[in-house]
Amino acid sequence: MVEGPGCTLNGEKIRARVEKGQSVVELRGSAVSGTPPSSCYNALSSLTGCSYTGVQTLGKELFMYFGLKAIRVHFGMNGSIRLNQAVKKGQENSRPMPVAVLEVQLEKDLICFYESTVDVRNVSECQEKIRFLEELDVCSSKFSFSRAECEIKKQKARMLCDILLDQMILPGVGNIIKNEALFDSGLHPGVQAGLLTDMQVSHLVKMTRDFTLLFYKCRKSGSALYKHYKVYKRPNCGQCDKKITVCRLGENNRMTYFCPKCQNDKPQHVDVSKLPKRNSLIGWVQRIPPHSNEHVATSKEEHWACTVCTLINKPSDQQCDACLTQRPEVSSLAESDKAAELDADLVKYPCNNFAKLLPELKLNRRTAFGNTTLVLTDFGAKEDLSDKNIQQHSLNSSTFDVPLSKHFNGKNSSNKRSNENEHWTNTLNALNGGSGTSNNVFNHPQKKLKTVHQTPNKTNIRSTISSSQSTMARDAATNTGGPNCSTHNVPCALQVVRKEGENKGRSFYTCSLPRERRCQFFEWADLHFPFCNHGKRCIVRTVLKLGPNNGKNFYVCPMGKDKQCNFFEWAKTE
Repeated sequence: MVEGPGCTLNGEKIRARVEKGQSVVELRGSAVSGTPPSSCYNALSSLTGCSYTGVQTLGKELFMYFGLKAIRVHFGMNGSIRLNQAVKKGQENSRPMPVAVLEVQLEKDLICFYESTVDVRNVSECQEKIRFLEELDVCSSKFSFSRAECEIKKQKARMLCDILLDQMILPGVGNIIKNEALFDSGLHPGVQAGLLTDMQVSHLVKMTRDFTLLFYKCRKSGSALYKHYKVYKRPNCGQCDKKITVCRLGENNRMTYFCPKCQNDKPQHVDVSKLPKRNSLIGWVQRIPPHSNEHVATSKEEHWACTVCTLINKPSDQQCDACLTQRPEVSSLAESDKAAELDADLVKYPCNNFAKLLPELKLNRRTAFGNTTLVLTDFGAKEDLSDKNIQQHSLNSSTFDVPLSKHFNGKNSSNKRSNENEHWTNTLNALNGGSGTSNNVFNHPQKKLKTVHQTPNKTNIRSTISSSQSTMARDAATNTGGPNCSTHNVPCALQVVRKEGENKGRSFYTCSLPRERRCQFFEWADLHFPFCNHGKRCIVRTVLKLGPNNGKNFYVCPMGKDKQCNFFEWAKTE
């Protein structure tokens, strides 16, 4: 689901790159030229010639204004936009582009919407709805904590999992934010709002807003949001490591993930001041007023990078552990974050470094005082990583027992800035086994370098955030362990057939390497599954109802509900 943060970023993208005042030249897409034509065909066609006047977002809805009419877009589960897309050379015959639901061709710009729902609304009605709900939008800079608390308190008989997903109460909250916010609040998703105290309601609103801002920051910077998950699509709790309960709960039977140990179903036993701190070194401030800014992570409380060697230092360090360079002033750090409007409200999560991972080269060496690891990162040089071509590098101080500077003698350990270049050159040469240093501590035989590139692995991400069907198939299909692929001899990844057909729902093994390096290995993982009464291979399902059998796997007929036989058998577990 494209939740509030994703919709907000789509609105910002259009606002920044599409110039106002352009007229609509043409409207294309399945919503306009579908067979048969969609219900909004005539309304969309009437926008031709209208002038684009702006865009606004509310929760999961995006509104593009054209005079007195507006296009309302809901991105659904996998919706997206593309602006001024162009086919690159050499890719004309590659994978075909998906069919756009709506393409808005302006005089200078082209806006394409994919896998979304669009319809035409009256501008005055859209703006009135935004004015009424803007203070409840968890992504809005005008978000009102007090009003959100009042709206939740009114829903006394409803469960918290339903209240948070109600777009008339907290627009923008989706299933991810719901599950993680309830975990941070220590509350069971099935608890009724009328049983909460004022402080618990206030804390729930704060945790919902906090995780939404984290969601926004990760999506905007390209960082991995799944690293911050504690319960959502995880097999075990990220706090206590207990098994996560997965069930369908609430008015709409939405998938719900919660930890039965960390989230109490009796709110009277939940002490807000003693809730988990998400394993942060800084932690959340306890026993503070609900709306105090003391819980906000300031620049002084974040890890900082040395301007000379780029070593990531602890918030409490006033000088670099490696080169003893003084910590930069806070003002210089704050200037780089002016573009992020929501930084001031970001809570102290374990990782506040929202940046894309860069390729890194790690050099492991054994020295007289222990094992050392030199991490080299090229931030812009187009040449190879070699002595003078390395523009930025960092030392992983966690591999040293004491600060590195104490082990250098003579001029290499000097604190003068004039000797720093020679100091680092000698260090690099020593760790590379080369000459150029007078310090015999680092002299050792030449070894083969081990390179580790810290780039995101789609396979690891996919296996970490697998769907519930993949998870339950893995439980039943890997009793004896998965095979290794024949080409690379690495453990295979377990997948589930998603395409419509007679094999839909079946699990299989395939090469786990990235797509560009993946071999053609394929093997069914369900060959030991029983056959149903139709003589077809069964598929695995999981009990999602709360009760003694929750989480257990069972075999059923693979055919649709109308054609399913009565076959049922519990899956064996080791």
